Amino acid sequence: MAKRSLFFVLMILLSGCTTKIGEDVFITQVDELELALDQQDWNQITHYAEELKTVYQDEKWKIQLIGDEGEYEGLLESINKLIAATKEKDIKNVRMELASTKTLIEDIYSL
Repeated sequence: MAKRSLFFVLMILLSGCTTKIGEDVFITQVDELELALDQQDWNQITHYAEELKTVYQDEKWKIQLIGDEGEYEGLLESINKLIAATKEKDIKNVRMELASTKTLIEDIYSL
């Protein structure tokens, strides 16, 4: 009886480890930002960039647990550059920083 209970507990714990907690929140924000960028709606682009920073602040403790310091500090730097580029309405730099941000997010969650 105890072995079966232990087995079920382990199965539940191990199956819960397969989802990438938090990545979908970041990717959703990045996707929204990309859509706004395609439409060149600078108010929305700036809004989504600021929201991405809010998501970072909310999820920071999680990414500190799964990523290394260079990755999550690099992500914050990239998001800040993204916000600065949106305020300047510099589409080229926005696209570059968005790609960097997306790559850093994927690297952090690539366990």
